[in-house]
Amino acid sequence: MNIQSWWHFRRVQFFLFVNKPDQAMAALKDVLSVEPSNVLAANSLGFQYGEKGEYDLAAAQFQSVLRINPDDANTQFNLGFICQKQARHDDAVALFESAVKNNATLDRAWFGLGMSQVALHQREAAVTSFEHAAKLQPMNPHALYELGVQYHALGQHEKVADVIERLKQFDPKATAQLITATQT
Repeated sequence: MNIQSWWHFRRVQFFLFVNKPDQAMAALKDVLSVEPSNVLAANSLGFQYGEKGEYDLAAAQFQSVLRINPDDANTQFNLGFICQKQARHDDAVALFESAVKNNATLDRAWFGLGMSQVALHQREAAVTSFEHAAKLQPMNPHALYELGVQYHALGQHEKVADVIERLKQFDPKATAQLITATQT
């Protein structure tokens, strides 16, 4: 990173600290004008676009990063998340699968993969994805909740009970929600 890029990044940090996202985005664009292949700046700008709901611009930023570094699991996850927001679940599945192939410990990619698989009615595949996410983050109430819901949909009620017992140990709210969701 050259001195100009460093200076622009300091501006980005300042603008984010004082809650001025538009100025932070301008500073990120300044970094990219000086150093077009700066992966951190391109990813950060994509994240900022995503935060603003500008998903097409976010996707373009993440795609530019993947052109530079096609095996970057974090960027694959970020683009998958944007595809999910756009209800492009087939694309999201492909990106999340690439992300976990490149980094099998990326629990959020396993979770995102499961959520897109649910949207595509691929319940058994979703169970596998949520199991991976819950194994990597055993106290993730979201992964456990979704896992319990999918077990219920597949008629695996003993596994639902096991998930409820696990959730009871640390998240009473998620436990109650899962019990309610699986009572039918």
